[in-house]
Amino acid sequence: TCRMDRDTPRCVPTTLTCQDLTCLPGSTCQMEKSTPRCVPKAPSCQDRTCPPGSTCRMDGATPRCVPIKLTCQDLNCPPGSTCRMDGATPRCVPMALTCQDLTCP
Repeated sequence: TCRMDRDTPRCVPTTLTCQDLTCLPGSTCQMEKSTPRCVPKAPSCQDRTCPPGSTCRMDGATPRCVPIKLTCQDLNCPPGSTCRMDGATPRCVPMALTCQDLTCP
């Protein structure tokens, strides 16, 4: 680029930034001293797609898909049933009826 050196125009090298560099997918630009460089990007949950029923959690520096722990609050049971936990799994089970649920003639 041209810069004035007192009264004289001179060509001087431009200072590159990360805006001047296009990095490949999986890498990102970082300035090392005054030079932009492409460096491998640390994996994160933003880069990971987990299957249904699981979510991404960081295990140290590694993103991992882990099962979502469901509770009865996550389950809508039909009328006449209620939710009970079967181990770690919520399940709809029929409600036990009592005489209060029955109208006799």
